[in-house]
Amino acid sequence: MTAVKIIILARLEEVPTIGQFTIDSYIRDSGDFSTYKPAKYTAGFLTALQAKAVLVNGIVNPVVLTSELKVITLRLTNSVLGLRNTMNLLEGYVADATGLTVAAADFGIHQVRQKINSGDVEGLNGALSTLLTNINNNLTALNTADYPVGAETALAAVKLNIFNDNAAQNVKEGARADLVVANIGVINDFLKDIKAIWADGKRLYKISNKTKLKDYTNSAIIKRIRNDELHTLIIGKVLNKIGKIEVDAKIKARPSIAGKRGKTVKSGADGSYELKGLRPTTYLITVTLKDGSMFAVNGDAKTNTTVTLDLQQPA
Repeated sequence: MTAVKIIILARLEEVPTIGQFTIDSYIRDSGDFSTYKPAKYTAGFLTALQAKAVLVNGIVNPVVLTSELKVITLRLTNSVLGLRNTMNLLEGYVADATGLTVAAADFGIHQVRQKINSGDVEGLNGALSTLLTNINNNLTALNTADYPVGAETALAAVKLNIFNDNAAQNVKEGARADLVVANIGVINDFLKDIKAIWADGKRLYKISNKTKLKDYTNSAIIKRIRNDELHTLIIGKVLNKIGKIEVDAKIKARPSIAGKRGKTVKSGADGSYELKGLRPTTYLITVTLKDGSMFAVNGDAKTNTTVTLDLQQPA
């Protein structure tokens, strides 16, 4: 995929926030700007700049694509995590079965677990294919050992769902990236205006107002945004299927959109947890209870906002 490069020192996802921060500063200081360059800094200039900001935000943060990706990622994650219990039960049937064509150690359960633990969804598809082949080749022996009739069909359906969701996830992620590549010129055109405002802001305030000068300096803006955006807090309790609090559960939050760092915490003696200092975006929150069962939910971190989100295991 073609690499994209923006013309300021920042992350691509920070561009809309940087743009709005600069626009807000410009509106506050518009009198100084219009006095300095009356032919340039008109009402029409601001209107055009705000329109560009809306367009760029839609490119960097495509609402529909992002919403679809969040749903797919959550469904895919829970399908994969659900295989952990399936493997535990299958292991017991394999252990009791007699006359298997392959040794229990070579049946494929271990390989599936490895792929689940490593997050290798593409590899998981291959591991499940091998496992299903061994199940079907030994179905009579397994059924005799109480393996439920039709369980192999259900597992094959889960495998197909995982394969389809993984493919759909890749398509959505690719579409988001392609949208940026196709519109990098639009983004940089907006950033040219932002840089021009910064340049004139520095000329206006370099001597007269050191505080305002920071509002038109790339590095100072980034520092402030990255500091402010981490004022987030998600709190709640971890609950099991019947609503009982879960102590010492592991809560791992990672952004639903790949490529960003997450955080891991544990629930306390009262089942409560805190996720603070996350960047403001939607997170895929994976919960591991003390019995080893796992589930995932989506949660939003918001700047200067305490979000209450109880994490309850699905019934």
